[in-house]
Amino acid sequence: NKIQFHIHQAKGIMICDQFLLGLCQEGETCQCHHTRYPYHWQVMRKKKGVWQSVSESAQHHLEKLYSIINHSLVTLVEKDGSKGKVNLNTMELLSFGPYGDIRRLSNTHDPLQNPHLHTEWHVYWLDETNWKEYEEPISQEIINAFESGLQNYSFSCEDQQYALDLKNLIQINLTTEQKLSIQRRPAYHTPIYMVPHLRTLPSGFRGHLNPHAANIPGEDPTDGYYGPYPASWISCPSEGPIYVQREIAPSEAVYRTVYTLFHKSLSEDTFLVLGIYRIRQQYLWQKYSSQKEIMSRGLSTEETKQLEQHLFHGTSAESKNAICQMGFDPRLSGQHLAAFGKGSYFAKNSQYANGFCSACKAGLRYMFLAKVLVGKSAVGNADYCEPPVISSSGPPFDSCVDSTSSIYVIFNSSQSYPYFLIRYKLLSDPVML
Repeated sequence: NKIQFHIHQAKGIMICDQFLLGLCQEGETCQCHHTRYPYHWQVMRKKKGVWQSVSESAQHHLEKLYSIINHSLVTLVEKDGSKGKVNLNTMELLSFGPYGDIRRLSNTHDPLQNPHLHTEWHVYWLDETNWKEYEEPISQEIINAFESGLQNYSFSCEDQQYALDLKNLIQINLTTEQKLSIQRRPAYHTPIYMVPHLRTLPSGFRGHLNPHAANIPGEDPTDGYYGPYPASWISCPSEGPIYVQREIAPSEAVYRTVYTLFHKSLSEDTFLVLGIYRIRQQYLWQKYSSQKEIMSRGLSTEETKQLEQHLFHGTSAESKNAICQMGFDPRLSGQHLAAFGKGSYFAKNSQYANGFCSACKAGLRYMFLAKVLVGKSAVGNADYCEPPVISSSGPPFDSCVDSTSSIYVIFNSSQSYPYFLIRYKLLSDPVML
């Protein structure tokens, strides 16, 4: 059944935890908000005085920014290109044409009501230029005061008495009369964490596989698989583009693998993953699989495990469709850097690949995690148009590398396949509403 959402215009209403857990029996008559996530961001149009929701990507972008205490002033961009700012400390919109207000809807902070998806608040005080988190048990006491709707709260610490103005977010030392700013911010829950517990997502998005199931044969680069396209449920296109791009559900084991590998060198506090996709281009896959079968002949078990690697390739937003359609072209991919040969460049490190990812107007960036048949590698040279031979009378190497074997160069387009595509953006980029 199609999931029905509704959001009330009135203030002071919570997101329905029973709805998030798939247990709400009241449906459209429920007096609480029915939203997809345990948080929801909206802006108000000045003329109509009506709250409207921001886009899906903006929901995650704003929530991630809001969870990091050092982020305060954030740029917002409307579809028509108009810009404004929001002060996350005061939740005020600044000079944003058609919009006059912004709000964040939330669910309960009580783990008894929602064990996995409750909002985990953190409270901070400003020590000159650095935000510091209150320690327990004071932290929880302040959170409870906020949740109870109190305007003021007092506590003592190290023989000092403090009064908190919870409306204006100020801490006052009653002895010295020193005033400091305070803030309350939520912890950010990644899609990987939320999806197993949310019941507000389409059933397909919760995954074709049980999240604890073994990896699909062929998606582990060390399993030696070659044959039909691994994700067999993705049908070949009958018309239109010659490739299919299908989003991977965060509940799938491979989503966690790709997400973790991406963030191994790109901080979650700096980059936001918006989606991970499988790419199916039947002709390219058949060519790649046949090449893998040829290169696998005569290899030992250990050599077979080392034949294929999953490596990153950064590209521009304009070029990603061409790569999905025609694969990586060794004649073009090294145009930005050809220090180790004139071929297609791939990296173990997503941070390196990110250097070649230019964003589109909406701030979106794209990076491939490609299947690459690296085989036996030799240190490359800028003049190489193909790998050198292993010995004077032997076959050539399969690929070239830098001195640390962290960058690979492939000269044969059959040795690479654009299997995973990662859509992401910088947290510091403007939020596209």
